[in-house]
Amino acid sequence: MKKISRIPTGFTLIELIVVLLILSALAVTAYARMAHIDALARQATLQSFKASVLATATMARGVCMADAQCSDQLPAPSTSIEGHTIYFNHGYPVGWLGNADGAGTLQQLLDPGKLTIQAALSDSNRAVYYFDVAKDSSHCKLEYVIAATGPNAGLTVTTDHTGC
Repeated sequence: MKKISRIPTGFTLIELIVVLLILSALAVTAYARMAHIDALARQATLQSFKASVLATATMARGVCMADAQCSDQLPAPSTSIEGHTIYFNHGYPVGWLGNADGAGTLQQLLDPGKLTIQAALSDSNRAVYYFDVAKDSSHCKLEYVIAATGPNAGLTVTTDHTGC
């Protein structure tokens, strides 16, 4: 006589439940990481734009230093960069002059991408760029400030990424 063996050929209910619990835990962890990727990308874009602003202002300062028309002793220090007349204050490109196209300012030397300048809050020594697609654009911004006097004389570029 042949003996019939009873070898289990499937998963038990407990094994299936354990696998589902493990997969659920992995899915929750992956979702938590994926939910913040867009905010991290906006923060990285803002930091990249800050580096671009600093590099552009520093290179423009070098061009200004080599041009006699860019002396602070003149009423409107300026020099020509890439076919644009750029105005300077204390050796740095001015932030904003109130022109709709930013003529004569740092704006003409940059590619801001999805960052736009807020002209109402800007002046010749200052420019504020907001990230258009941020959750709270008033707290996802870059500020470009030329300080004429005081302990922070020179160029200051700061970012606020709390609302990105």
